[in-house]
Order: sequence, then C-alpha cells, then structure tokens
Amino acid sequence: MIFILEILLFFICCISLAAYLSLFERKLIARIQLRRGPNNCGFCGILQPIADALKLLFKKNSLDNHSKQSIFSVLLLFSMTLMQLTLIPIPGSTFDTDYGLLLIVLCHTLIAFSEILIGLSTRSKYGIIGGNRAYLQTLGGHLPFVLSIIVLMLMSNTLNLKDIVTFQKDVIFMFKIFPIFVVFFIASLMNTSRIPFDFIEAESELIAGAYVEYGGILFAMIYLSEYLNLMFISALTATLFLGGYGDSSIPVLFVKTVLIISFIILIRAILPRYRQDQMIEISWGILSPILLIYTILVPL
Repeated sequence: MIFILEILLFFICCISLAAYLSLFERKLIARIQLRRGPNNCGFCGILQPIADALKLLFKKNSLDNHSKQSIFSVLLLFSMTLMQLTLIPIPGSTFDTDYGLLLIVLCHTLIAFSEILIGLSTRSKYGIIGGNRAYLQTLGGHLPFVLSIIVLMLMSNTLNLKDIVTFQKDVIFMFKIFPIFVVFFIASLMNTSRIPFDFIEAESELIAGAYVEYGGILFAMIYLSEYLNLMFISALTATLFLGGYGDSSIPVLFVKTVLIISFIILIRAILPRYRQDQMIEISWGILSPILLIYTILVPL
C-alpha cells in the first residue's frame, strides 16, 4: 500500500512540475525575445498552468470523435513518459533495477510507436503527414540514441543507472567522452521532437501536425507528455554524463536538470528547424559512424 501511494505521489509531482515547466519555457523564451510572457493570471502569471488545465478539462468532450486506437495511442504515450521518469535514480528511491538502460530504450521505442499511431489514427491529412514524419524521425533519432547507450554500457560494464552514477565519482563522463555527450544530446533532441527537429508537430506548416485533431483532455495528455519527456531526457543526461545526484543529493540532480532544460529551451528560441532529410543525413551520416567507432574502440 505504501509503495502504491509513493508511486501516486511521485506521478502527481511529475505532472505538476511538467505543467509549470511549460510556464518556465514560455517565460524564458519571452525574456530572450524581449517580451513579458504570461503575466495576467495570478502574480507574474503563476496560475497560468492551472488556467490552461481547467480550460482543457472543461472543453466539450472530444472522445466521441476518436477511435479506440487513437485514444489508446494517447494513453500509451502518456503512461510511457510517466513510467520512464521512475527509472531516474535518486537517493532513497525504491525504484531501482539492474536493467535501467534497457528499460529506457524500451520506453522510448513505445513512445515513438505511440506518436506514429497518434498521427495515423486521425482522419486529417495533416495528422497522417505528422504520423509519417514521426516514423521517419524514429528512423533518424533512435539509432544514435541506442548506440550512445551501448557505448555507456560498455564503458561502465553495467545497465544499472545507480552504478553509472557511482562510476563517475572521480571523473564525469562528459569530460571523459565529450563527443559521445554531444552525440547523445543531439539524438535526445531528435527523440523528443524538440527544435530544431520538431518535425512531428511543425506548427508553422502542419498546424500541430499529428496532434491537429486532438482536443480537450487528450490534447492535455499529449501536451504534458512533451514536457514530461523534456524533464526525463534532461535528468537522464545529467545522470549519464554529469554525475547524477553526486554525493546523494537530490538538489544537485535538480540543478543539473534545470540547467540542461534551460539550454534546450535556449536552442528552441534561437535555432531554425532543419529539413527531415538533413536530420536523417546528420543521424546516419555523422552521429552513427562516430558511435560505431567508439563501440569498436571502447572494448579495446
């Protein structure tokens, strides 16, 4: 019973943080663009995420317009983005497994599959185009992401994330294998559909892309999944390359995660979007060969 309550509390905290992460992103981008951002709902816009949530929850029920497949796809996306957050090691956590890296790859595969289904389950041509782009993005981003994890596994000789944190006690992996850190970071942007690789949504040309027909609570779940993914990939990067929680300190991991999130948001504010063929060329022509070379050399 205590374990179930701990899981529920953890999920509620993650969802709340994801909601306010959206406000943080809007505020930070506004500062970069010399704007004020949300500021009318509560003091300095502090209640804006709550107002957005209420607006979506009390929208007209849109479930009647969707097939069981599209509803299942959204639920799969939301559950997997929540589930993967439990794999991030923190001091005192009861969520620990010797196959953490393997489960992360599995979760990311299911998330990519759900994003493809979300687009292909709609009747809109824009949604179908978004689903096809999700398929191509999976081909481009998944290979370097998995190869990066294989390199880390070979270097640390473990799939356990806590063991990887311990392995970095003297020298963090960012300094030891900086090229792999850069490759992993770029692959993570591809996997999470962040600018400059946000082809699935591409609001400027596809009008929300794969998500164009989703509204109400389904859109709220998709929207939250995007920020839960951002939280996870930032915390994972901090764990794998920046030493994670260090000397058993949760604030240390939190600060590292926030710094990575801020950098990802900065990229969104200043970089234009690549074309999809350019993304495939970067992934298969540059990132993957670098990782294959490291995969061969590390055991030697």
